[in-house]
Amino acid sequence: MATMLISGQMAEGLSLQVGREFQASLQYEMIAAYFEREALPNLATRYRGQAEEERGHALKLIAFLSDAGAVARIPAIEAGQAEFSSPLEALELALTSETEVTREINALMDLALEEHDHMSRGLLQWFVDEQLEEVATADALVIVARRAGDDLLYLEQYVAGLPAPGAEEGAPA
Repeated sequence: MATMLISGQMAEGLSLQVGREFQASLQYEMIAAYFEREALPNLATRYRGQAEEERGHALKLIAFLSDAGAVARIPAIEAGQAEFSSPLEALELALTSETEVTREINALMDLALEEHDHMSRGLLQWFVDEQLEEVATADALVIVARRAGDDLLYLEQYVAGLPAPGAEEGAPA
């Protein structure tokens, strides 16, 4: 058995976060499918990329747990929401999801600081920085969608000008 370099409580919290990241990935796949059905290809591509990025976050956490000598206990995830009344509703769900993930990451950072767990703190600082970008982008999309109203081509044009999800990531390996 490997030496465990993080507390059991941190390992449990990070394992739960793995589930949250996979849940976000699945939800973003469903949002992308909705945008495809609505003939909004730029939004579909964006959320397909977001799904891939969230999956990458889950894998990063699993690798960290393994390196730290902990077992990644991945929880079951829910199916999520597949139908939306409007693009705005889908974008608002994404914003809510990112806000919730931010709260959870902050709670894990609080635990790392409380436990003087510098290894987890280093990993979590990357996630804190990532969440700032994720929430800011999701919030901007909601604002633009509200401004666009029924002019979905305006929203599509805006999304086309955004960097691809993960394009500006400087993730530590």
